[in-house]
Amino acid sequence: MMRRLRLGALALGVLLLPTLPARAGITVVERPDTSKAANHHYATNRPPLLPSPLVKLPVGAIRPDGWLKKQLELQAAGFHGRLGELSEFLKKENNAWLNPEGQGQHGWEELPYWLKGFGDCAYLVGDEAQVKEAKLWIEAILRSQRPDGFFGPRGPGGAATVESTKGKYDLWPNMLVLDCLQSYYEFTHDDRIPPFMERYFRFELAIPEADFLPPFWQQQRAADNLASVYWLYNRTGEPWLLELAAKIHRRTADWTGGIASWHNVNMMQAFGGPTTYWMQSKDPKHLGASERNFQTIRTLYGQVPGGLFGGDENCRPGYTDPHQAVESCGMVELMHSAERLVTITGNPLWADRCEDVAFNSFPAALTADLKALRYLTAPNQAVSDRRSHSPGVQNGGPMFHMNPYDHRCCQHNVGMGWPYLAENLWMATPDDGLALVFPLAGTVKAKVADGTEVTLATWTRYPFDHDVEITVATPKPATFPVYLRVPGWCERPVVAVNRAVVDVPGARPLSDIRIEREWKTGDTITLMLPMEIRLRTWTKNHDSVSVDRGPLTYSLAIGEQYVRAGGTDRWPAWEIKPTTSWNYGLVLDPAGPARSFQLASRDWPRNDMPFTTDAVPVMIKAKARKIPQWQLDRHGLAAALQPSPVKSDQPTETVTLIPMGAARLRISAFPVIGDGPDAHTWTDTAPGKAPYEVSASHCFDADTTDAAADGLLPRNSDDHDIPRFTWWPHQGTSEWIQLEFPKPRAVSKVEVYWFDDSGHGGCRVPQSWKVVYRDGQEWKPVPNGKVEPVATNRFNVATFDAVETKAVRVEVQLQPGMSGGVLEMRVH
Repeated sequence: MMRRLRLGALALGVLLLPTLPARAGITVVERPDTSKAANHHYATNRPPLLPSPLVKLPVGAIRPDGWLKKQLELQAAGFHGRLGELSEFLKKENNAWLNPEGQGQHGWEELPYWLKGFGDCAYLVGDEAQVKEAKLWIEAILRSQRPDGFFGPRGPGGAATVESTKGKYDLWPNMLVLDCLQSYYEFTHDDRIPPFMERYFRFELAIPEADFLPPFWQQQRAADNLASVYWLYNRTGEPWLLELAAKIHRRTADWTGGIASWHNVNMMQAFGGPTTYWMQSKDPKHLGASERNFQTIRTLYGQVPGGLFGGDENCRPGYTDPHQAVESCGMVELMHSAERLVTITGNPLWADRCEDVAFNSFPAALTADLKALRYLTAPNQAVSDRRSHSPGVQNGGPMFHMNPYDHRCCQHNVGMGWPYLAENLWMATPDDGLALVFPLAGTVKAKVADGTEVTLATWTRYPFDHDVEITVATPKPATFPVYLRVPGWCERPVVAVNRAVVDVPGARPLSDIRIEREWKTGDTITLMLPMEIRLRTWTKNHDSVSVDRGPLTYSLAIGEQYVRAGGTDRWPAWEIKPTTSWNYGLVLDPAGPARSFQLASRDWPRNDMPFTTDAVPVMIKAKARKIPQWQLDRHGLAAALQPSPVKSDQPTETVTLIPMGAARLRISAFPVIGDGPDAHTWTDTAPGKAPYEVSASHCFDADTTDAAADGLLPRNSDDHDIPRFTWWPHQGTSEWIQLEFPKPRAVSKVEVYWFDDSGHGGCRVPQSWKVVYRDGQEWKPVPNGKVEPVATNRFNVATFDAVETKAVRVEVQLQPGMSGGVLEMRVH
């Protein structure tokens, strides 16, 4: 039976016992040593690949417990575990993934995206019905392999449903299937899987280089394909697989040279690809590229808490405020990339980065019962409704709507987040030991030393509590090392063996504590990771601050009202609206800012669901003042931060901060209140309108008509740093855009700055244009109108005799096969 610990108390009363001097066999290392041996029991890197400091254990070796187990159970019972009922892409009738010839409908990424998380979740929770369902799809995929090795949908059913891939083959969906097959093999030991993968990889090797991995998705994300090639190589040793690996790397988008795509999922899935290839190339530039890529992304767009960045759906220059969001897909892809990178490099910093997302961002992307999700989640998110917030966030449509029926790619892909984390709690080491990589509750059963299969049971309420207790069970005494990761935020870890605290000189952040001894059944290890309240200042985001305790970041507790908004009675969709104020700045003690907070706790939730506003076990009390001028902006987002310190004449209040992952509505990057000479007055950001009422014949849902009159002057016609208006995807049509004035005025000139993305997009200056004005209810040509020929990179001018009117309209004829748009309009 699990021991109930009072939150914040040290386990087992260890500190009552004396501290013993450092013992032989207890050392501090940067990471497991790969120079002397390779793990004898689990598939690890074969020469000539660089030896791996950590080795992923087979699926099923780890059984999660505690709140993580609960998350998996909720996922299995939630929308993802029942997605076959909700998603048209998973309907079995005429599904191309179920057809032996690959014919039918819905043959792109959605099914394998879903199957990755669905299958692994079923394996971990032991849901036999869902294991059977996963097997149904895998058996169909195995039956679909052609004699040349290709498998899966082809023909119309295998075509992407977005304009993404050109070329004879789209191998991107199959990269996802390879992950599914690897997990299935590890769980079932089905000996059909390696030969199946070998035949497919021979097919890939035979594709002419010029035809292999054309743009877009498969070229960006091919490092996933590369990782699967290494997975098979480590099991078969076939040397030609390394030839294929080199080919894949050559044809992958150049993430070694820099950021190859600013699409947020591409970044999180592909930024680590060069380090995957480093195992074969041994070139330091490949090792360093992934860290450089990550730092570049976070430096430019990630000056926010939660481990991510503003990439909704692409990073855009100037859009760096904490109200920018990230796809739920991007969250789970970063977790997966970090899990892979910590395995390849042994660098515990990647485990820290995985935890940052897993604990602070990912839980809030879904409802607490895992029955609905939203597409975009931001560190500062004051409302989660179904209106379009574009172009404040790039995507148009109901991107904040908690809806189990919507958000297509994320709807299918989020399911790998919790299972993959659970499968990486423990890893094997080159010296036939075990490493606790993510200190969450669970049990690992694995071979160590001479092949003895031991069981290590971990009990903890981390990341909410700092105590981790490990109990050993072994059929016979066995000598092997156990590695304990020290997170980067922990300055003074404490270790006890069999309830006696052991001095571990040199234990420091981002190191591993290695304990090698003869272990017997009943032996215990206790790892204590003291958590202090700390502040982070985001200098590049107006000196805003975030409040951290251990791996958790804390957000303002905002009252959440769930309002039914669509869905069905079985699978409802929700808007979440605030019932309390959110526009607070923190009042900090200038002599010691961290002393401005008080820790508060309550009993652990009986349902093991700590990521809910009313059940969080740890809270922080803080002093704050409202900033009345800080309101929702015209796009419905918490208005952009302004420089701190900020003046406020409001009374000081005590507010509650809760873990960021439990807050579906949240302010996580706070302004700081001040009253000295450096304090700023917050400019009124209450909702307002452009100087004119702007309307159009059509507006692309990711654009806004307001962009035509927002006063932001473009640098050129292809300026992507400011909002724009376009008629996309209308092409070759007659369209219009008009400005309506509050009252009649005399107008004699109209200027238009056209949007034109020649070379990489489908918008051009129009074929022709003219100006009309409204006379009563009738639209008339302006008198004596003279219109300049269309041109890029400047305002185009139309002059005419002055007319008195309340509205003018620009009518355009778009070029054949092209759309168009406007960056700014002016009237005189």
